[in-house]
This record gives sequence, structure tokens and C-alpha cells, in this order.
Amino acid sequence: MVYPPADPAWTRMPVARGGRRAGQSGRFGGYPNGPGRSRRVEIKELKSFCMVAKLASFSKASAALGIGQPAVTKHVKRLEAELGRTLVERGLRPLRLTAAGSNLFRMAEPLLEGLENLDRCGPMAVTAPINIAVPHGYVSDLLPEAVRALRTEWPAARVRIRSATKEEVFELVQTGSVDFAVAPISGSARQFAFDRLFPSERILITPADHAFVTTAPASLAEVARHPLVLPRFHTQTRALLEGEFRRLDLAYEVAVEVDGIDQLERYVELGVGLAVGLRGAASTGRNPRLGTVSLAAFLPSETIGIVRNRSLPLSEPAQALVAGLHALVDAPGEARPAKRHRDGTG
Repeated sequence: MVYPPADPAWTRMPVARGGRRAGQSGRFGGYPNGPGRSRRVEIKELKSFCMVAKLASFSKASAALGIGQPAVTKHVKRLEAELGRTLVERGLRPLRLTAAGSNLFRMAEPLLEGLENLDRCGPMAVTAPINIAVPHGYVSDLLPEAVRALRTEWPAARVRIRSATKEEVFELVQTGSVDFAVAPISGSARQFAFDRLFPSERILITPADHAFVTTAPASLAEVARHPLVLPRFHTQTRALLEGEFRRLDLAYEVAVEVDGIDQLERYVELGVGLAVGLRGAASTGRNPRLGTVSLAAFLPSETIGIVRNRSLPLSEPAQALVAGLHALVDAPGEARPAKRHRDGTG
């Protein structure tokens, strides 16, 4: 298609009071309406016109849009009648836009592309962020992988993740401060809906060359003989471990208290002490310098799942994220890296 120079009469129309150009009715693009016209320009008419402009042919535009050629011709004629201008010089081969048609095409094409992008973004383009709560120290690959997949489907999706104690996590869900939580499932409060993802046992995190990696401890008394690296904040796992130490009247030493699981693992890696955690909340599967030992014989296991408030519906993007979490858990073989990391073998 050949585009003539812009028509000065269309690009430099005098601006009237209130910001509109003289003769402008407030409809698309500032073009004047035809005599006695009040109908607004329709998107389907712009689509037909722009396709004709791109392909320089009514028949090719018809095939590209999947509609009959008479419909394409009708759409362009309606535009011309509405705008009071000839847009296409039909006697030429290939077709050629008039100056008015060239101006309209330059304005309409970005608009249509923007509308297509809005469709791809879906409702998420105008919805609030997805708020998720996780317990302190929860660093599973599962949630990041699901968020990455979500943003492929919903490019404008925004996710906010809040870290808190287990009790605070449930409070955030109960009050509606978050859409849902990914956390160990426990309790039977009626206001919560529990959606199981995977079981997770408690583990001892050691340097890769520690004796416990080849010969597991026979009791918690053996664990208590080693200095410990524990999270500074309250976690269910720390509470259970120290509760068992007290019940068994075992002396133990907390060598270092840290704020994050990454710091905890670093101190273990350097041989400062041993740590405990949930399998799936640790990144040991990716770190060859760390080893893990099951504590299932001494401490109860948990079920990790999605916790949400029964009375609060999830937005469509949040539902898509939940579905993505389940898809990752259920994916077979190599398609589920997050699940491989949970078993601590990488």
C-alpha cells in the first residue's frame, strides 16, 4: 500500500475552546462526522479498514479477517460515510489510501494493537495484585515456578508475597489481607479451605561430608550434641525441636540465629552447626555442599498446601496461579523441577 503525505487540513485543524478541534464531535480521532451523522465509529470497521490498508486488497483483507468481502467493503464505506472523507482510491491496483485514509491508518493501527494487547493481558490488566502469605524461611521452587508460568498467561499479573510466622499467616488469610497462603496445613477452622499440594517431612541440614549423611542419627540426643543454626524468628519446626529437647531433658547449644533460610544454609555449609527445616522449604537440592537427613522418626511431618478463606472468592488470576501450583506438583518426570528439589536429591 502506498501512503501519501499527511493532509495538512487533517493534521492542523484549528483547536476550538475545550481542547477539541474545530468540527470535532468528540468521536474517534477528531474526524468530523458526515452531515446529520450521530453513529460512532465501530472497532470492527477500523479492523477491516486497517487490514485493507495493510494488504492493499479487499479480497485479501476478507480472507485474513475470516469474513466475507461484502462485509469488509461495507465496513470501509461506513467509515467513509461517518467521517465524510474518501479513505481508499479504489480505481488503482494495488489499492491506495487517500491522504485522509493514510492519517486514519496511522492513528487506528496503534489503537487496534493496544486493544489486542489488552485482550492478551486479560482482566488482570485492571485487577489488584495477588497477595500470598508464606511462613518464614519458606523458599521452595514451587511458588516462583508457578508465578513465572502465571505471567506467561497473564503478562500484567503482579504478585506480592508476605513472610510471617505460621500463626500470622493464618491470621492474614482469616482477615482477607492475602488471597491465600502456601503453608503447612493444620487445624480444622471452618473459615479455612485447605487444598493439599504435597507432604513434607522435617529434615536435618548438614554439610555434605557430615557423618550423619551416611549414618543417620539414632536419636535426637545425637543431634543435640552438635551446635545448631536456627531461625531467629519463631517457626513451627524450631518449636517442635526445642520442645522435644526439653521433653527428653537434653542440653543443646544454639550457635547462631539468623533471619533467612539462605543465611542458615550458609552457616551450615561453613560447618558452624546443623540446622532443621521442612523438606521443600530448603534449597538443599540445588547445593552440592549440603546434605539432608530425615527426622521423620523424631518430629512430625507436615502437609504443604494452599490455605484460603472460604468466604472470600479468588480472582481469576489467583485461580490460575493455584492451578499452576497443582500443575507443577502433578507434572511427571523432568517437567517438575520443584518436586525434585523437595526430595533433597536435586
